[in-house]
Amino acid sequence: MSCQNHQQDNIEQLKKYNLDVYNNAEQIASAMEISIDKLRFLTFTSKTSQISHYIYFKTAKKLAGDRIISAPLPDLKRAQYWILQNILQKIAIHDAAHGFCGDRSIITNANPHVGAEIIINIDLQDFFSAITYQRVKGLFQSFGYTSSVATIFGLLCTAPVVEERNLDNKTDFVEIKQRHLPQGSPASPAITNIICRNLDQRLCAIAEKFGFTYTRYVDDLTFSASGENLKHTKNIIKQVQSIISDEGFAINPDKTRILRNSQQQEVTGIIVNQKINIPRKKLKSFRATLHQIENEGLEGKHWGNSSNLIASITGFANFVAMVNPEKGAEFQQQIQRIQEKYGKNK
Repeated sequence: MSCQNHQQDNIEQLKKYNLDVYNNAEQIASAMEISIDKLRFLTFTSKTSQISHYIYFKTAKKLAGDRIISAPLPDLKRAQYWILQNILQKIAIHDAAHGFCGDRSIITNANPHVGAEIIINIDLQDFFSAITYQRVKGLFQSFGYTSSVATIFGLLCTAPVVEERNLDNKTDFVEIKQRHLPQGSPASPAITNIICRNLDQRLCAIAEKFGFTYTRYVDDLTFSASGENLKHTKNIIKQVQSIISDEGFAINPDKTRILRNSQQQEVTGIIVNQKINIPRKKLKSFRATLHQIENEGLEGKHWGNSSNLIASITGFANFVAMVNPEKGAEFQQQIQRIQEKYGKNK
């Protein structure tokens, strides 16, 4: 195939997705309304550098260990938002995906599994790390962008794992792991959903074959079934493992759970036995925390990982209201009393 024909094929592919054509760095910089020097600066990559476009911090995981969040600095964050709005949001994702997409949520992710006799929860291990720079670059090429343009978008959307080393009063950022999707970029959730389209399609097909229901919320995969279809449980788990491996991901064996309806069944933090609800233990803990705050004040109290206690308890109360409006309204009224008593910005 001639170079001209290949270029025409790329343009047709971009048109199919309703994407604008960019042939070089200058056109990308112009579209982003930044200088070419700024774009080069944002895509600069080196094994050792005195520049980092990210702030790195840790948050505690639910079970054990820490999760590293790579938060982009303002200029890079704006470029990532541009990619999200002008490219990624135009690409359709699979119906089974419920994380960070439009009007879907952990509630829409849990709803299809309500009342099932068996729930299978599977967690993808090191999910963001598994989506490497090469995979992200390949994704942009699949839209129809040339290798050089896809390289620019790939560099803007990925980050290396770095280690800070101080020598002669200078700080160097040394790359210790290859570039991958950072947790903290506004573009990352959309990229995961697009990259997982094939995974979702294959898992949905195998689920339907055996009479199971399948949904995915970011790296949390859930399958459910009832009645005669339960006999396929071992078989579907085996085939799901094979598909996940084939798609370049790995299962976290410590977080794989099979839950029967004789026990509390949970999907992404939502109880699904008879109807969607919040775990009783979590509600009891939250109610106790609000009681302490209302009677003793905000000092020394914590909920979740946020340093803003009012924002954290308000967010959880709003979440409860989505699942259980009556309980949520009760908590929201209590928080309003707390704000009136102790102030809002704590």
